[in-house]
Amino acid sequence: MSSHRLLLLLVAFTALLALTTAAEYNVVDYGARPDGGTDSAGAFLAAWGAACNDTGRSGSRPVLRVPAGRFLLSQAYFKGPCRSAGVVVAIDNNGTVFAPPALDSKAWIMFHHADGLAIRGGTLDGQGQEYWACKKVGNCTGQGPRTLDISQSKGVSVKQLTLLNSKVFHMAIFDCTGVTVQGIQIIAPANSPNTDGIHVSHSRHVSILNTTIGTGDDCVSLGPGTSNVLIRDIECGPGHGISIGSLGWQDGEEGVRNVTVDRAVLTGTTNGLRIKTWAMPNSGSVTNVSFSRITMNRVANPILVDQNYCPRKVDCPGNVQLGGADQQHIIHGHRGHIGDARCSEVQLQQHQPLQRDQAHEH
Repeated sequence: MSSHRLLLLLVAFTALLALTTAAEYNVVDYGARPDGGTDSAGAFLAAWGAACNDTGRSGSRPVLRVPAGRFLLSQAYFKGPCRSAGVVVAIDNNGTVFAPPALDSKAWIMFHHADGLAIRGGTLDGQGQEYWACKKVGNCTGQGPRTLDISQSKGVSVKQLTLLNSKVFHMAIFDCTGVTVQGIQIIAPANSPNTDGIHVSHSRHVSILNTTIGTGDDCVSLGPGTSNVLIRDIECGPGHGISIGSLGWQDGEEGVRNVTVDRAVLTGTTNGLRIKTWAMPNSGSVTNVSFSRITMNRVANPILVDQNYCPRKVDCPGNVQLGGADQQHIIHGHRGHIGDARCSEVQLQQHQPLQRDQAHEH
């Protein structure tokens, strides 16, 4: 082969590589500082804007790069729709994005209309300690934000991410389709209030896989309008277990259907598997739920079905129908508290029985 033809091939290969290599937008290049003291919100949003509008390279999604270091982020609203096929938010394994101790908002980091979003690696630290303290004494002046809020998005994946010490929910998924959460870790103290790990509502086709969650509230909670959910290979504890509900707060509220929980280990949780509906008139339903290969250790209430959830203790009977619940190969280690032989508790409204329940406990 002549040197001229070889040169042409090298040029063509280089051009092809440039077309298929993802463009990167490093937040440091937009002014972010990994010094733990400078607010980098403006730089993060500028990098997102550039990545979101990138359409120059086919076959790959642009990357928003967060390198090693500690980045203070006051608040960020990453909004689509994007011109690109999606954005990969890649946080270095030694990179931490942390919130200010005080923040009065519903959410800290928000992704909205972010189809094709992928979040990889790193740590999001909600720094909730100050907010938890004020909640305990009842003198909070504002609401605590969720750490990661993903809404109205399709084809989303969150992998190898660590979430720490959220002020309230660590991750909320709302009105999304096709979400995969895999290999993440969520950590907060057992006494931290309302710090649910992952809350899913009004969403479809959601998978939560190979995940470890220990918080002060539900490890995973499924709210109204949620369907086709797979929870597999999850470790839960401390916390309040895996929960469907609460449902039925508003009349006409959508139910929950097609939920599979498989190969879960719950340790030291208040509850194990819980279905909870408000004791209020409602025509919703919970259908086609499967719990299988579940191991529980030191769980106070391993199985709890409560159709009479009514914190104010006012007589308000519920109408949410429960049907098609299948429980197989559920292993309880040290059932309940010491001196409490109760394994499961079911509180049903007499006019709304649990239908087609199949329980196989070992």
